[in-house]
Amino acid sequence: MGPEQPVAPGPNQAVELIPDDVYWRAILTYCAWGDLQAVLDEHIHHLAIAEGDSGPLDDDTLLELAQLVRSTLALRPSTYSAFDPHRPSKRIPFTSRFALRYGTARQADEAARLPEVRAAFNSPFWPWVLATTSVGQEGIDFHWWCHSIVHWNTPPNPVDFEQREGRVNRYGGLAIRRNLSHRHRAEILRSTTVSPWDRAYELGLDERQNLGELAPHWVYPGPAMIHRTVLPYPLSTDGARYRRLKDDLALYRLTFGQPRQEDLLEILKSRGVQHDEARAEELRLRLAPPHRLPSVQA
Repeated sequence: MGPEQPVAPGPNQAVELIPDDVYWRAILTYCAWGDLQAVLDEHIHHLAIAEGDSGPLDDDTLLELAQLVRSTLALRPSTYSAFDPHRPSKRIPFTSRFALRYGTARQADEAARLPEVRAAFNSPFWPWVLATTSVGQEGIDFHWWCHSIVHWNTPPNPVDFEQREGRVNRYGGLAIRRNLSHRHRAEILRSTTVSPWDRAYELGLDERQNLGELAPHWVYPGPAMIHRTVLPYPLSTDGARYRRLKDDLALYRLTFGQPRQEDLLEILKSRGVQHDEARAEELRLRLAPPHRLPSVQA
């Protein structure tokens, strides 16, 4: 999974881009170029919701949230050791800031670092790519700053497929916020409310008449989408498996009443439904209210 998020300011980049300025002024200029204030506002908005603070934030709450942001930036490297085949009695020491055996912690230090690494990925700062086994496909949310997912292998069934993509396709995800800001940017900037994102979701209610109550927190139209990349092995059966999986996925979603329209139309066309009007009429979902029967007087 890899988020498309603003580049966090770093001393090296600032000094290289602004070599003639003093160090601290170059850092501030670089932060202004990257609109760091807006990035932090957006991140604080998510942290406040996660902590259950939906109203105006007092000084103590803001200080607590600031400490949470600081902890993601101050993540320290951890020391690991690897087996040395040439000297079995010795270990090869090395350090890593983010890599760890996620979900299979064998040491107390690794267990303590699990939430720290997850919080760091759920921020606009390092790390920007998360590689995980199937351990990370359930029960963990990565949607705050990520809307891209790469399937290293083809999932065996639509349930696993939905579980994986559900990590980044969630309530108030990055793609949703980008679409809201794309359509309502001017109105949001003119707003005098404390949180610009509260105003953004208020403006997003304009799509409820078209999309229902899932808008705007779950779905909202715009150029930003969930990016899916599948990497089938060359000269393997993965290509055919993926095509079958897409068919199964469309039917799986249909059972929950939330099909992805493009996939559903594709599977129906592949089975010749568009040439069979009677069959198409049989499969049609009718959401209109039933006709009112004439009243009968006794």
